[in-house]
Amino acid sequence: MARISKEALEIIIGGILLVIGFILSFLMAIDILEKSIPLSIFAFSISFAGLLIGFYGIYGLVVVRQARK
Repeated sequence: MARISKEALEIIIGGILLVIGFILSFLMAIDILEKSIPLSIFAFSISFAGLLIGFYGIYGLVVVRQARK
């Protein structure tokens, strides 16, 4: 089994959360899911958490690669 670094895993998880948040918002926009404030806040929170986790993973990759030099 291939080992994946912690930073790469954070980037992947962040991307997955961003996609889930986008899909929820998109489904509400085209009226497949009922528009509600709690669901909108949940979709925004998931997107924001994905963004933060992804950027944290990118920052970790930058620090690791600079330390190797």
